[in-house]
Amino acid sequence: MTAVTTYADLIDAWLADPTPESLEALRHAVRLAPGFDPDLRVRTEATALLRAGRHDDTVTVLEASMPGSLFSPAAHAMLATALRHVGRADDARRHGRLARAARDSILSTGDGSLERPWSVLRISDEYDVVDSLGTRPVSQAVLHEGIRMIDRLDCQDGRALHFDATSVPRAAARG
Repeated sequence: MTAVTTYADLIDAWLADPTPESLEALRHAVRLAPGFDPDLRVRTEATALLRAGRHDDTVTVLEASMPGSLFSPAAHAMLATALRHVGRADDARRHGRLARAARDSILSTGDGSLERPWSVLRISDEYDVVDSLGTRPVSQAVLHEGIRMIDRLDCQDGRALHFDATSVPRAAARG
């Protein structure tokens, strides 16, 4: 068996065999990536650039944030949008697929209940999932379930969605 050595290899390994083990190997590598930001602060800047129609600048900012923002649904979705606007259709499709894969990886970890919360790399991933479900959070609470730190997002449609943020760097400090 060939050793997995790159982020692309880890993503390919998870896509080929989407097990908890292959996902954790990918997430572990992303957490250790240069520039990994559990708060995904680049999201604010990229959103402003997109809204201003500054697509080249958006691409530059988001590409510079990699691999630290790798496997963020929002980062890849914004990059896909900006890449389409600058005429890089193949790259846009690839980042669109990565955005969906990142979201699907989160959804594969549970069902959003307190008993089976979704696991996230970043707190911003929680909001990406909520948005993809067509709702908006109206309140947030941190719950401590044994050694786990669970974020509970109460949504405008009445659902309570739960996310295991135990492995998010600095998440314990927020609780």
